[in-house]
Amino acid sequence: MVTISQEAQDHAMKNGGELYLEYIVLQSGCCIPYQPGPTVRFGRPRDPARFHAAAVEGITVFVPRELPNVPLRITINSFMGFKWLIVEGWRHA
Repeated sequence: MVTISQEAQDHAMKNGGELYLEYIVLQSGCCIPYQPGPTVRFGRPRDPARFHAAAVEGITVFVPRELPNVPLRITINSFMGFKWLIVEGWRHA
């Protein structure tokens, strides 16, 4: 389940109204397991068949099929005038 903050919605609409979550599955081989969380990208993914498309608050969000089913919230972060979207609530299930 994905939700989007109002500020993130506004930013997404200014950038085309479509987002996808990029989720890289790491192959384990190290003694310390690590799975980075998903990142937010603007536009459509290269391989849409690997994603579920969902309309969230007027934004089309493509969610990877292999992403664990955890509640996520897309919000905005900024630093010195630069803005980018981030995912909150990530935990590897």
